[in-house]
Amino acid sequence: MSSSNDIHPVEIEAEADNGDSTSTYIFNVSDYMLYGEVCTGIALALSDVVGRPPERLTPLSSVVDCDALGMLFHTRRYGDLRDDVSVSFPYDVYEVTVHSSGRVVVRG
Repeated sequence: MSSSNDIHPVEIEAEADNGDSTSTYIFNVSDYMLYGEVCTGIALALSDVVGRPPERLTPLSSVVDCDALGMLFHTRRYGDLRDDVSVSFPYDVYEVTVHSSGRVVVRG
């Protein structure tokens, strides 16, 4: 299993219509998906963005059903990731989108 050091974000700056700057972070959590731990991967990604350890964040389960995400992104019989599926939800001031490819996009 991967450790939290294996999640490397790519930060992309974008300018909003009102001139404010927004940031987009992209993470690959496919290893976590393969082991049925999609919410662990998401929590580690959010931890990196927020700059606090996962245990000091608002629990992910307070904003999204982690069991449902686990079922939705559960690998197929032979370990393949699901076809093109994505889920978006708000987390604090961020918009989180999880893709079946293992990509997690955090915008804030």
